[in-house]
Amino acid sequence: MTTEFTKELLVKALKKALESIEANFDYLNKLDAATGDGDHGTAILSTMKAAVASAEKPGNLSDTLSNVAMDIMSATGGSTSSLNGSFYMGLSSGAKSDALNAADTVAMYAEGLSMMKSMTNAQVGDKTMMDAMIPAIDAMKATIAENADASLHDVFQKAADAAKAGAEKTSEYVAKFGRARNLGERSKGSQDAGATSLALIFQAFADAIAE
Repeated sequence: MTTEFTKELLVKALKKALESIEANFDYLNKLDAATGDGDHGTAILSTMKAAVASAEKPGNLSDTLSNVAMDIMSATGGSTSSLNGSFYMGLSSGAKSDALNAADTVAMYAEGLSMMKSMTNAQVGDKTMMDAMIPAIDAMKATIAENADASLHDVFQKAADAAKAGAEKTSEYVAKFGRARNLGERSKGSQDAGATSLALIFQAFADAIAE
């Protein structure tokens, strides 16, 4: 089991996340079709392919995360690439070394969320990817706060569980952003595609760490 967040882990985890997105491609597009354009699977697949290709290039962890951010933002148009790109740019700023322990990894992810928040006003309850991202980072922080010796896998599995629960809860919400907001109450009953893909990615990272 991996104990430190390194570039090697990043590449491994991104590849596993790409596999998960590929396996759920049709499902994600179907979810998005209920309230949006039906192309989130396509957008996040392009995003993850760009992330993997970028991460495999030479460079230290911080530089690699910055390159991933830039390549993600160039991969597709729309909020999927811009929000995910801002998140990875925040991770780059938070990567203080090339081998981060669990606590330092949580701090890095907190910076990622902070950068992401600078790009959107969406909060939990707005039926967006933030319904998975914010609970995931909160779970990471809580895991370390409760046990300073928590493992990297514990941190990411708690994040993945929180992201999944947050994504599932979006079916209860009225959309407040994007095309879906035009549906009003009719946007209830369907799970947000962006939150769902993010939950899949967190679980993929947890799985990669466990190997």
